[in-house]
Amino acid sequence: MKIRRATKEDKEEVLRFCIDTFEWGDYIDQVWDLWHSDRNGILLVAEEEEHSVHNKKQSSVIAVSHVSLCPNKRNVWLEGIRVNPNYRRRSVATRLLYTMISYGKEQGAREVSAMVTDNNIASQLMMERNGFEAISKWSYYSVNKIPRRVDKAKLRSKVATFKDTKMISNYLRRSEVYKSAGKTYVNSWRWYSLDPYSSTLADLIKNEKVLVIGNDPIEGVAIINKERLWNKNNNNTFQIVYLDASDAFLLKDLISFAINLIYSEDAIYDRIQVYSPQTRYVPTVMEQVGFEGSEQFLLYKREI
Repeated sequence: MKIRRATKEDKEEVLRFCIDTFEWGDYIDQVWDLWHSDRNGILLVAEEEEHSVHNKKQSSVIAVSHVSLCPNKRNVWLEGIRVNPNYRRRSVATRLLYTMISYGKEQGAREVSAMVTDNNIASQLMMERNGFEAISKWSYYSVNKIPRRVDKAKLRSKVATFKDTKMISNYLRRSEVYKSAGKTYVNSWRWYSLDPYSSTLADLIKNEKVLVIGNDPIEGVAIINKERLWNKNNNNTFQIVYLDASDAFLLKDLISFAINLIYSEDAIYDRIQVYSPQTRYVPTVMEQVGFEGSEQFLLYKREI
């Protein structure tokens, strides 16, 4: 078996075993072209030589994965590990894992991260056997019908401005939710470091992506994403990618304010996604505002 960069010609063969990965299917078909053209990463495939009935050697693509260098150059993100069911339990995924880690080392990264669903025990065990630690648990919600707007006079939340930066930094530094989130936030299904004193927070505020409730002191923080998302089919999706408040009332206010923003945007959104560190208030509040059901994910990390 050898591992190499994927070519355009590999796509059809890979997609044949990336169909029923999850109950709802898979997303590799939606992101293949983006991953293949990623200038900050590589799309990998595992290939195995087989003998045909005429004893001629032929190669079959049996697995795929993608690794990408994060904007801060300190971290690499691992995703999309898929192995043809006929070739599982042969350490194929582990070989891909270490090839991606080697890529991170070559790029000068110091950490590697990945997300695994909380019911994927096999992948969790593989990560832990190879030195990864689960540092955070997240909940994911999605609805295709935008909830009703709330009377803005009843809400206390607002879009943060630069004058709020120090208060937001101080809030996050003290926040137990922030710590439980692994000090990260989500961007296009990748989890990035959210350092309260870095340029990341300043850029998010500049682009009007940070919401706050309260004023000196701030009592809660949310981060939203209104840009084109991780695949070509989701460009009309509005995201809440970080939620942090000390009680259910504050959390509901932040979510309701974010939903109201959807109605005031020129763009038309027909879907909303929420990513939140798993806290005791989140399930109840999400149900109150009209979100049903959720998925849970574990964020894994290791140093290299």
